[in-house]
Amino acid sequence: MKKAKLCGYDLNGWRDLAARNWSILPGEGERLGPAQIGQGGLAGAVVRIGEGKPEIWVGGKQADLAPHGLGGGWGEVGAPERKISIRALIEGHAENPSALSSAIVGLASGARFSVMSIDDAPSTTEAMQERMLAAMVTSRLSNPMLVWRSVLAALYYIAEGHARPDTTLGIINHSQDGFSVQRLRILQQDGRNASLLAPERRFAAQQVGSEYGYESLLKTARETVLGGETFNQRTAHRAQANAVARLLLGEEAKPEILRTLNGDWDILEPPSELDFPLGEFEPGDLADLGDCDEILLESLTTGTVRKRVEALVSEAADKEICALPVDAVARGALEAATRISGGDPVYFDFLPNISTIVFSNDGAQNYDLVDGKETLEAGRYFRSKEPARLGIPAGQSSISVYLNKEAEEHPRKVVVDIGAPLPSPSPVSLWVEQKPAAGRARILLEASDLGRQFVVDWEAAEEVPEDWDTIIDSLENVPPTIPARLILSNGMHAWEDGKHGPGLSSLLAMNVDQSIVDWDDLAAKLASRPFKQYCISSDGELPTTVDPSDISRLEKLTKRALEDTIRRTVAVDDRRNNSALKFLTWQFKKCPEKISELLLECVSARSLPLFKHPFVTHPSHLVLVYQGLGRISSDTATEERILRSILETPINTWNWRIEAACLALLLSRSETAPLLLTQEQVQLIAKRILFEFKDNLNSDYTKFFYAPFLLAGLLRFRLCDPQALVEGRDEMGSRLASAVQRTLGDFNRRKSQSPRFKKAVTRYQPILLDLAKELQGQGTNPDLLLDIYNTTD
Repeated sequence: MKKAKLCGYDLNGWRDLAARNWSILPGEGERLGPAQIGQGGLAGAVVRIGEGKPEIWVGGKQADLAPHGLGGGWGEVGAPERKISIRALIEGHAENPSALSSAIVGLASGARFSVMSIDDAPSTTEAMQERMLAAMVTSRLSNPMLVWRSVLAALYYIAEGHARPDTTLGIINHSQDGFSVQRLRILQQDGRNASLLAPERRFAAQQVGSEYGYESLLKTARETVLGGETFNQRTAHRAQANAVARLLLGEEAKPEILRTLNGDWDILEPPSELDFPLGEFEPGDLADLGDCDEILLESLTTGTVRKRVEALVSEAADKEICALPVDAVARGALEAATRISGGDPVYFDFLPNISTIVFSNDGAQNYDLVDGKETLEAGRYFRSKEPARLGIPAGQSSISVYLNKEAEEHPRKVVVDIGAPLPSPSPVSLWVEQKPAAGRARILLEASDLGRQFVVDWEAAEEVPEDWDTIIDSLENVPPTIPARLILSNGMHAWEDGKHGPGLSSLLAMNVDQSIVDWDDLAAKLASRPFKQYCISSDGELPTTVDPSDISRLEKLTKRALEDTIRRTVAVDDRRNNSALKFLTWQFKKCPEKISELLLECVSARSLPLFKHPFVTHPSHLVLVYQGLGRISSDTATEERILRSILETPINTWNWRIEAACLALLLSRSETAPLLLTQEQVQLIAKRILFEFKDNLNSDYTKFFYAPFLLAGLLRFRLCDPQALVEGRDEMGSRLASAVQRTLGDFNRRKSQSPRFKKAVTRYQPILLDLAKELQGQGTNPDLLLDIYNTTD
């Protein structure tokens, strides 16, 4: 592979440096080789040359030598607007991408991979990151990347061969207002061709204010050069002397001939070095570095200033420190560019947390869209693992979203306009996409029913003065409770052999190579629930300790079962039973998606005058078809089709083990299915629940199980409409509460000696008492759905 030109930039506005891997030869030739260090001006600026549009800006050494912007004594070129300090451009006080770009080009240009340093400080906002990236793009730098100054110092230290794996480096970066203090973990990572060390940044640097900060040193240097005089038109030329920058950075200041505003000449004879009082750290400022294996100090100063800074830090740290050279950050940036070009990890970073507010069974809650516990390899895109799920009630044409950013002072509220009012409730998802140190995060809102995505604009959002917890408390207002989603756990008991026979592991091994598979045994084992744990969870997850060989056998047999099942749908006279289908549906959401399609086709075929299907050779087979659908559905489109197919059928034709059971399974286990319901559909399902409760009165309640199960699942519609089905606020909620009380009354009134009735009272009475509280909006059992399911054991 041909070696590429690489460059690391340390554009900071105090001492601008660039480290590149090529040298320039006479005759405009170039040669790749050892690092070359280029330097701009001290406390540098860029200058505008020429007239008219477009503006032409020049940076680097040329700007440092130019008389532009130095005052009226230089004529028109001395106009102040012809000069902008690099600090002002970086901080955004002067918005001019072209001018900032010239500062970059003045250091070096033409690299294929370019890395720019940024301060590990609160001043490095997302807007500032975007400003720097835009300037790099304007400078036509290929593959630009921003990296924190603390990380680049560590990369320099690593490249020099001093760092060790699994150690912690304390990094102290000299900064504008004092020092930034950071801890970086050094990790051993696999590179493309060899193992290497990479820093891991887990939090933002701590800021320690000091009169040794560059800004304070600049002020002292300027006052020194002014010789006790105030800054005014008569002394302005002295305030811009090169001696000011040289003194603040510890360089020797030399006599200068300066031009005054009226064109006269002034000879400046500054002191050779800066005289300033010794400062000190507050106790505990560097306490976080006490257990670090090594402490590095990075400063752009030299000479006496450097010695004083080192003495100050060394005394406060109370341990030996390693002072890095002034070009350490630039060289670290070159090392970062080298790694990017080779496909090796540069560093690992955390992402500032972004939170929103969601409603669940516990009311209004904080929901983190970014997991602050994890770090991400620099240059990789992060996307929220689990989006926040919200709901838009019918009739609304907008949705309000609260957002809280870790690095921002106040939360914000944004109203997203979705167009025309919705005819029915619609689920929406909110997530974040972001790269470390790459500007603003993209906050996206997706309304799948509308087939649209919306970008949530943080900058345009309304700032909310209250703190985050206060906002959540104000939204709480004791909202009606919501039963937690039913998740049936997995475990190894059913995989292992026991006194009741072989476990799933043995059955898989016995059947995987057989020409005739015992699907019945396999299906029965998957459907078994020893110690209330299935082989596979209802979310389709396997136990983490399952042997890889068992997973491979399960996948092979699943493929065979799928092929057998598909073959049955096209065979003219294939009378094989549904055992393979049972084996597939008891894998819950791990079941192949094709089975959902086949079962939905079967359900749709029921509306035909002469219904006939290979899966249904007896009416009882519909139980497997519908309950199987409820178990395996794993996407919104399938859920919509199931709901539509069932709810288009008159509720008086439903069977308690077929249609009602399928809805109970679906609404209890899915995150999205309750959000897909319309108010009309909720009313329809509620009417069927009322029928089931009434139909079981004065019976032994042998056909009652799915009535309370379906009711608890339907209450999860409150995720979309928090006030739905609340007794006293909602007519249907009150009717359902009355139905529950009538059944409880039936339990207490009757003195039946029937064992079945007594068992039903024992099973369902606690459940109905919990349901009564849920209908009041004051549920106390978040695991209600799980408790209902456990009554089948």
